[in-house]
Amino acid sequence: MRRLVFVLALLAVASAGISASFAAVHHAKTLTFSERFAPALELMAKR
Repeated sequence: MRRLVFVLALLAVASAGISASFAAVHHAKTLTFSERFAPALELMAKR
């Protein structure tokens, strides 16, 4: 019984992590190049 609860908890954590990574990938695809790298470009321009 403990093993079943442990496996279910592990599956819940894994599915939450996978869905969060898919959400991050989807959000990254919607950004343009300048939006994605604007902070880094500003730092490079200051040097």
